[in-house]
Amino acid sequence: MKKPLGIIALVIGVVWCASTALAVTQFRTQFIARYVKKDSNDPKDRAFAELVDRAGCNICHLGDDKTKRNAYGQALDKLLDRKTDARNKEKIQKALEIVEKEKVDPKDPKSPTFGDRIKAGKLPVDVPPELMR
Repeated sequence: MKKPLGIIALVIGVVWCASTALAVTQFRTQFIARYVKKDSNDPKDRAFAELVDRAGCNICHLGDDKTKRNAYGQALDKLLDRKTDARNKEKIQKALEIVEKEKVDPKDPKSPTFGDRIKAGKLPVDVPPELMR
């Protein structure tokens, strides 16, 4: 009797982990689709693509704990649910569009928006060097 319960628990764990990875992958994929110009010969575009690649999940998260989000990740989290929106490309793109207009520091009226930073070839928020790959 213990063996079937163990198999069921294993299957549930694998499915849960796969859905979590899918959500992260889809959000990152849509970020790249919107902002990264992979085929560009412009040095600025290439530098930004490398920066995004090196930042990895830290574009939205803080370190290895994917439950902790930086300011950009928190802004997106208000608009997206990783479980229900992971496959909704249009909703993810709309959320990216909305969040790019938000200030990096809402308390500072002179603060740039997340979109201003991205247009300048920077990540939406500063990622500490130790978190870059």
